Amino acid sequence: MSRLSRLSRQDPASETDCNSLFRRQIDEAAAVAPFANLAYMASLVVILTYTVPPGRQTLRWLGGALIFLVLANSIRVWIPLRWRPSKHTPRYDYVGLLVEVIVVATLDVALFALLFHDMDVSRDLVLIATMAGIMGAGTVTFSSLRSVSLTWIYIHGLGVFTVLIVHAEPHFRVLAIQLCIYMFALTVGAVYLSASFQRRCLAEFQAESERQTVALLLDGFEGGSRDWLWECDTNGRFSHTSARLAEVAGMTVDELQQLTFGQLLTRLQIASSPEGRAAAAQMIDKLESSAPFRDTVVPVHVDGRRRWWSLSGNPRVLESGVILGWRGVGSDITERYVHEQEILRLAATDSLTGLPNRRAFGVALEEAINSRAPDKQVLVGILDLDNFKSVNDTLGHPIGDQLLLEVTTRLRKVVGSDMCSRMGGDEFGLIVCTSSRDDPGVIFDRYLEVLHEPFFVEGNRIEVRATIGYSSAPEDSTDADGLVMLADLALYEAKSTGRNRVGKFSPLLRARASARATALHELDRGIEEGQFDLHYQPQVDTQTGEVVAFEALLRWNHPSRGLIGPSQFISVAEETGMIIPLGAQAMAMATAAAAGWPTGIGVSVNVSPVQLVSREFGAMVKKALTDSGLAPHLLQLEITETGVVDDRAIRDLYKLRELGVTVALDDFGTGYSSFATLQRLPIDVLKIDRMLVTDSDDPKMSVVKSIVELAAALGMKSLAEGVETIEQFRRVQWVGCDLVQGYHISKALTAERVDVYLAATDTETGRSVHPLTWL
Repeated sequence: MSRLSRLSRQDPASETDCNSLFRRQIDEAAAVAPFANLAYMASLVVILTYTVPPGRQTLRWLGGALIFLVLANSIRVWIPLRWRPSKHTPRYDYVGLLVEVIVVATLDVALFALLFHDMDVSRDLVLIATMAGIMGAGTVTFSSLRSVSLTWIYIHGLGVFTVLIVHAEPHFRVLAIQLCIYMFALTVGAVYLSASFQRRCLAEFQAESERQTVALLLDGFEGGSRDWLWECDTNGRFSHTSARLAEVAGMTVDELQQLTFGQLLTRLQIASSPEGRAAAAQMIDKLESSAPFRDTVVPVHVDGRRRWWSLSGNPRVLESGVILGWRGVGSDITERYVHEQEILRLAATDSLTGLPNRRAFGVALEEAINSRAPDKQVLVGILDLDNFKSVNDTLGHPIGDQLLLEVTTRLRKVVGSDMCSRMGGDEFGLIVCTSSRDDPGVIFDRYLEVLHEPFFVEGNRIEVRATIGYSSAPEDSTDADGLVMLADLALYEAKSTGRNRVGKFSPLLRARASARATALHELDRGIEEGQFDLHYQPQVDTQTGEVVAFEALLRWNHPSRGLIGPSQFISVAEETGMIIPLGAQAMAMATAAAAGWPTGIGVSVNVSPVQLVSREFGAMVKKALTDSGLAPHLLQLEITETGVVDDRAIRDLYKLRELGVTVALDDFGTGYSSFATLQRLPIDVLKIDRMLVTDSDDPKMSVVKSIVELAAALGMKSLAEGVETIEQFRRVQWVGCDLVQGYHISKALTAERVDVYLAATDTETGRSVHPLTWL
């Protein structure tokens, strides 16, 4: 009976579910019982007519009449329950049904006992078969109630079994055994059908509970949320019309019910914009392929205003694969969308000028290249303002920013259908889509011409010029980043060969860039491996002939190219920032070497403008002095006027001068140095440019004399460089120059030869007499 116990075991349910289940069991039996009883009554009439023998008709018809009355009453009681609920509790109806079953089953057995064996064998067999049918039919009729069904089975079964056993005929005993097997089969069936009915009912109760819960949640969702639900059939017609959807669509629920999903979107003018058409095409593709779509943003027009909706949908599919329609959710995301678009706009816009920024420039360039027609070319120009840094340094960054705004205003006047963006600093990017036959030089000249007129910013008259480098697609490249890089190369070349011009990229520039990259790599390796060395050129007092200092001149001992002068690598080092570690290395070597020279002889070290503006410059010089032990007054820093325009650099120089370090202004006399500049900088020595010294013209010597007198008036010393002959030496000595330097005195010496050089000098001529110095 273990299987029977498993079949009869039910899942736990709530008390409410148990009561509902009991009522469903009663109602199920009540729904079937009247019709089963009608069939039973008809069968009873046939059996009584066929099996009642002559002589006992009154008693047997009386028994049949009693059963008939009970069944008729059952029909009268149960039929109304099919159309209206019972007024009684389930327990009351259950007891009534159980009593009815007991009474009818008992009367059936009593009638069977009265009729059995009073007839011939054939009629007995008909009677037994009829009882078996009644047992089976009742089992099915009352299968929703296991206890009632089993009661029906066992009253009939045990009664018939007893009657068959009482009669001693062997064939009836065989039927009695068969009856027991039949009863067992009916019992299993009754238990199974009852358990199955209960499980089905409980599943329905749970589904209904979940449906109510979901309906409650959906009602709350649609009533208190900005979102809405939508559902349509395979034809796209709405099968669920949300009041919230009708509200945001500016319609009534009745109007919405008359539309299909596509008609709604058409009515809301989704296709009136490119993004709307793209979103509609995407959803149509999804609908036609029965694929879900999620968070598709569509623009709509409601009551004359543009709104943005986000729509998601999934197909409703049966297990067989048949699609019943679509169901999804939508929301009005207008505020969020507008906010996000503003964030995206700001992310793609330069905050100062309002122009597209570098990121937006890259996106636009990609689109221009991808959409280029065969007979078109895409020009990429990089416009850089010449000497804009001097405006910031002399007039201040606020003036520089205002100047950039004025420049932007002028560029907008000629940009037309082109694109102009600010790439950063004083650099602007240009994208021009034009015919392949058009001359790019003419196109970009318009941008230079519009900047020719001076700018007036807060009372300052500012002359601005620009240089443009450009590349083109498909001639030079079809890669956006590649085109920008090539335009940068063209810009660099144009600036190096003369500003205020338009430069075109050529393959030669790529080769130069490659060589430049190689040089940078070798430079980095050279610094790391200590391939750089210093040569020293003496600086001699013109009156005493004494060596007062040596200028440290950097050389590169390249492993494959031999000794390389600074002119071949300093510019690369400055542009790439490698001059910072290289300059620190040179400073350390120079101070260490000078620390080993005789007392009083100093060293002069050239300082790059890039080094001066570095925040670490002052600390680097102090570290070199500390590590070498050289007295600060024996170190001289050689600078150029153009390299000292930064206020912080000037402060660093003054702080170093307070330590005792001296400063020399190089190449004086050929630039734009003014008296005010000399007063602003902490200068100790003016180095007269070699161009003034090597020429024997009287006018130039007059300039040299004026510089010497100016230096003396300002408390500075003067130094003439590039002195290569005895005549040049005597001229600068005659005008009163304090110090001289040049081939006449000595070539630049290696560190090992400095000590030999210091062993002998000619005080009359100021020229070293040691034979090594003539090598």
